[in-house]
Amino acid sequence: MAPKRKATRQSAPTENSKNIDGVEPPKSKRPKRNGTNTTRTKPPKNEDDFGGEADSTDQRNLKTPQESHSSSPPPEKPTKPPKRTAKSTQKPAAPQTKAAKPSSTKSSAAKTSSSVVPPTITTTAASETNRDANGAQQTFWLLKAEPLPRYENGHNVSFSIDDLAGCTKAEPWTGVRNFQARNNMLSMRTGDLGFFYHSNAKPSGIAGILRVVEEAKPDETAFDPEDPYYDKKSEQDKPKWWCVGVEFVSKYDEVLSLADIKEHSGKGGELENLQLIKNGRLSVCKVTREEWVFLKGLAEGVDKNE
Repeated sequence: MAPKRKATRQSAPTENSKNIDGVEPPKSKRPKRNGTNTTRTKPPKNEDDFGGEADSTDQRNLKTPQESHSSSPPPEKPTKPPKRTAKSTQKPAAPQTKAAKPSSTKSSAAKTSSSVVPPTITTTAASETNRDANGAQQTFWLLKAEPLPRYENGHNVSFSIDDLAGCTKAEPWTGVRNFQARNNMLSMRTGDLGFFYHSNAKPSGIAGILRVVEEAKPDETAFDPEDPYYDKKSEQDKPKWWCVGVEFVSKYDEVLSLADIKEHSGKGGELENLQLIKNGRLSVCKVTREEWVFLKGLAEGVDKNE
């Protein structure tokens, strides 16, 4: 590269090429540089080390296309393959991440409400089986429904004992949105008996008897945005609300009114601790065996005090 720079300096006249008296000699007799000049005896290892913007610019302008190609810095070529290698190692990792998503989606989609296990609670019944040593039911129930038309989000939510009597299969007791009432249903066992109670009626009271034929299962109405009892926090793989399936047993000739029940709920009365009276807003209540027998007698017209 030193000869090329030497030729560049000879082709352009400079102030040093003139004689001492300031007269420029003829071109044929112009003195040549002899290469012994101490300022240019040893060119830099890299042309970029030359000081001055004009030198580096002239040198680039004099290069031919072949020279420009051959003089490209070689270190840049080996630096590119490692970058391509790094990219190639990252690409296989992406499909592995994408492949993991469908598997989790399929596993969650495979879950259905029927396969979900009810939450573990302390039973509100007398025992886990709700049966004594002789197989008799220990805790009975009282379930409320509204027989008169009432609309929620454009849907009539009324349901009477006559409606239950007309059902040809187990009727899910849906729409319960109270945890204590839900836990009472989770404690129910197949074959349990309960009172059907007409709420917000004229009069309100016990209208008949129903039977539990299906133990607790997820309440599907909580998943339906169109249902008046929809709950967005209740998920199909983790349901928040549960219901039991019931069937009609019998209907009383007359409703045993709440007023008649309260007559026996005073201090020392047979129904003093009746949950229906203690917590009037609870839609699914417990009834002890003693309370069941007494209420059933009142509804059937038998005065236990006689």
